[in-house]
Amino acid sequence: MGYERTASAQSMSSLASLGVNRKFAILGITLQIIMIFLYAFCASYAPNVDASVDTDTTEIGVGTRYAFFQDIHVMMFIGFAFLMAFLKKHTFGSVGFNFMIASFTIQWAILLTGFWECVYAEHWEHVNIDLKMLIRGDFGAAAVLITFGVVLGKVNPLQLLVIAFIEIIFYTLNEMIVVLGLGAADIGGSMVIHTFGAYFGIACGIALGPANAKKHPLNNPRKSTDTFAMIGTIFLWMFWPSFNAAMADGSRQHRAVLNTVLSLTGSCISSFIFSGLLRPENLFSMVDIQNASLAGGVAVGSCADMMIRPWGAITVGFFAGAWSTYGFNRIQLIMQEKFALYDTCGVHNLHGMPGIIGGVAAAIAASVATRDSYGDSIGLIFPRRAPSDPIVAAALGIAPGVDRSSSEQAMAQFAALCTSIVLGLFSGAITGVIIRQPFFGSPTTLFDDSIYWHVEPETEVHENKNNIDNGIEMAKI
Repeated sequence: MGYERTASAQSMSSLASLGVNRKFAILGITLQIIMIFLYAFCASYAPNVDASVDTDTTEIGVGTRYAFFQDIHVMMFIGFAFLMAFLKKHTFGSVGFNFMIASFTIQWAILLTGFWECVYAEHWEHVNIDLKMLIRGDFGAAAVLITFGVVLGKVNPLQLLVIAFIEIIFYTLNEMIVVLGLGAADIGGSMVIHTFGAYFGIACGIALGPANAKKHPLNNPRKSTDTFAMIGTIFLWMFWPSFNAAMADGSRQHRAVLNTVLSLTGSCISSFIFSGLLRPENLFSMVDIQNASLAGGVAVGSCADMMIRPWGAITVGFFAGAWSTYGFNRIQLIMQEKFALYDTCGVHNLHGMPGIIGGVAAAIAASVATRDSYGDSIGLIFPRRAPSDPIVAAALGIAPGVDRSSSEQAMAQFAALCTSIVLGLFSGAITGVIIRQPFFGSPTTLFDDSIYWHVEPETEVHENKNNIDNGIEMAKI
């Protein structure tokens, strides 16, 4: 069966999209009303933001953290959006749906982050919103946008909204288990954000289908759309250090920026090297460069604030970039053949496998972490390694820990990685089964903006181009 788009088929798709968009509007209004009520009764400004609280004025300003927040915001709304705008007929859907789904996710993630923290603490209070909480909302959006990359062009806005709603429930649950329950260090989210988001998307994509989407005639880029995607890559590459360092302070933040920049340079170089080696005729591929060049930022995330040394950061980035490039050239084909998965953006290669590399790298770094190399700050990076004596911990300015050893911390890091993979696969599969039900109206025409967006006929564009070309020729004469 081919993918020929007859006039009747196009008309049926348009009629179906009307029903889907109406259902999306109804669900969107319902969720937004619920969100407003939840924020009214369950959320408030943090004490350092609330004007009614007597706070030292030096603590009220946004300081340097707002710059980190803005960098991450650019990554979510420009970097991710344009990186996914490579399909020749799906640029509106890539950029537009990215905008919508990230905005909704930020609202939902803030509430659920606070909810699970209350569950863990067994103490109920309002969710305190400040810049750090906004950043954590952006982190939740990143996980959902990673999942979006797997199903790009194969889902409608209604399905996307359901994906975001369900995924954030499990994303924030996983974050609580990994960070609070296991006490793992994951400052840049290699495990909690990238690994979870990737494997959620992979399981969702397998359950949703269709397996033969790769053969669709619209599943191709143009040179212009590939250039737009490269713009997204450059934005992500430039601002990734802020993503990994935003939640750290002091020397940890400084170290996270340095390690991330060095790791990104390593992945950029290796993506060019191995793209030239693995592609036919040894020609560089934009797919490899757009994605694998970013793998260093993913892989170094969990250990960005650790003492991995400059050479270690470059090594992590170089290996991640090389493996990511190999994934685009070899492993993605295996995933299609063995697991009936067509991963539109190659999320498994950019976020899944580099996220695993990051989890393993953090476990290795934790296993060799000593008080000689970290000093008193070891309890800041690995909270469970802080002294259990409250008096000693207070003297160091940190919360009491459990005197965890380096080997125990390494095992906790590995357990956190496994938890992120398993919970991501489990929750993603459930979500895929839910959204493939007939009520949600899976698109019958893939990778096409015109099904859900108003798109001007391309004949006008072609006529204008011909007129310009004719004018140029006449000028030459």
